[in-house]
Amino acid sequence: ALVGGPADADAFAAAADAELAAAEPLPENRYKVTLTRNLVVSELARLAEEATR
Repeated sequence: ALVGGPADADAFAAAADAELAAAEPLPENRYKVTLTRNLVVSELARLAEEATR
């Protein structure tokens, strides 16, 4: 999802969503999928910004 496209928050969110689409968490752990998505998007954005310095 990221190859050849822009390195921006929308692309990172789409990639995280695609990767986590098959996740089947237990009911008490469902929040961890959203937590993981947000962490992945945040870290990819941070790394992309760092790479442009």
